[in-house]
Amino acid sequence: MKPKNAIIRCPIHGSISVTPRELALINSPYFQRLRYISQLGFTSFVFPGAVHTRFSHSLGVMHLAGRVYDQLTQNRYHTLADHYSKTQLNYFRRILRFSALLHDMGHPPFSHAAESLLPDLAALDFPAPLKGKREGQATHEDFSHLLVYHLAHTASLLSMDEAVDVIGILSKNRQPSERMNDTSGNPMIYPLLCQLINGEIDVDRMDYLLRDSYYAGVPYGKFDLERLISSFSCWVEEDLNCYLLAIDGEGVPSYEIFLLARIHMFYQIYFHKSLGAYRHYLKKAFEENEILLEIDSSLEGFLNLTETALLEEFRRKKDRKWSGRIFNRIPAKNLIRVQDGEVKKLAQLNAVKSLLDEKGIETILSCSSNQYSSQIRNRKNDQETILVIDEAFGNRTILPLAEKSSLLGETEKMIEITQLYVHREDYESAIAAIQKQFRDSSLFL
Repeated sequence: MKPKNAIIRCPIHGSISVTPRELALINSPYFQRLRYISQLGFTSFVFPGAVHTRFSHSLGVMHLAGRVYDQLTQNRYHTLADHYSKTQLNYFRRILRFSALLHDMGHPPFSHAAESLLPDLAALDFPAPLKGKREGQATHEDFSHLLVYHLAHTASLLSMDEAVDVIGILSKNRQPSERMNDTSGNPMIYPLLCQLINGEIDVDRMDYLLRDSYYAGVPYGKFDLERLISSFSCWVEEDLNCYLLAIDGEGVPSYEIFLLARIHMFYQIYFHKSLGAYRHYLKKAFEENEILLEIDSSLEGFLNLTETALLEEFRRKKDRKWSGRIFNRIPAKNLIRVQDGEVKKLAQLNAVKSLLDEKGIETILSCSSNQYSSQIRNRKNDQETILVIDEAFGNRTILPLAEKSSLLGETEKMIEITQLYVHREDYESAIAAIQKQFRDSSLFL
């Protein structure tokens, strides 16, 4: 008798159906570690409800991956069944859901806040075919790929082909297995699956915008999930011989609401004025050896690398300069916040920093940025281009999304926030020095 799927309840998506193999992956120590990794790092210091984890987020991403894939199999333009058998389509769906489930396994404690503390990529125990050519510091994505490999090599919860295909989708720059990379001349599905996991309108963003907004208690991340998914289809780009994600023309406003939700979440939540200083505290606590917990490349060490362990270290070292500020939740004072490189405010920031450095008042500079949209440059089709399909009077036009959305514009742009802080105990003396120095300066008028 075929084993039944398990059901997991989710406050964002309702009932999430989980296959026996997915449940085995979820129950592995590699994935269970995500119960102890917060989705938004230090954000709960500002928004107390934002204590949700990478564990629940990953379940939601897997759920959405299945929903979107099922929507694409109903595509009325170029159906996937035109080129692939039912067995192949089932395999692609399974790999897509595995990729969605496992995409965040490599996050360190406090998520992106500790990214700069990860070891060198060369130290990771990758087999030669999966090591790739990239050098330098490891990222959470590299650790995710390593853990996926061990789910096959050590835990036997994936086949090696499945692990290679999952890593291929998560990285986009490592070749998938022959099973995924069809060599018979059929349009490749691999670029489409990459778009769904790590693209402009991917299932990762769909989940985290709704989930982060819900738990932070803010409206900024809300968008029409049902309308957006219902607008999805796929199209065979003949010059590239691959499937690409497409939306119908009437779905463009749903995409634009989704894009604006993401942008506003960065400005209001992810780059909040209090958070840059906490990231600085964390880095300094490690650099100055207040924290004995080592972030190394060993599998056992990484499995033990949780926020529970790190918070215990902060408690033990709460009398130290940096750990104490984190444990006792002592935010720095924000002197100035510059959005998107505003020239005059950036000049003010630099002038103030120079003055305070000269006065011996310690400052903290925080620079945060993220891409506005990957589609602005995609006016000629490549494997990341999202297409818009319009139909009128029996005619069909297919154009890149950048040609259909007025939000995207002509030139590449970034979401950027630059902030300058001082410690709370230095705030009054800093303000006094600034007012004395710049009272009559045209730079501050």
